[in-house]
Amino acid sequence: MTESMTDQVRGLARLVGISISEEDLPEVANRFLSLMTELNGLTEMDLADIQPVSVFPDEDEPDA
Repeated sequence: MTESMTDQVRGLARLVGISISEEDLPEVANRFLSLMTELNGLTEMDLADIQPVSVFPDEDEPDA
């Protein structure tokens, strides 16, 4: 049996300690599905020539 998106979001929220009301759950599930759909599109992109960039500065580097 396949778990519904709202059930998945409910379970994920419980795991990370986020409280989502039953009233807000359908909207949150819809937005989560939208986000996951967009992220899945990244798998189709050729990222072979993309170099990683540090998002967080190294602690050892002096401030600019």
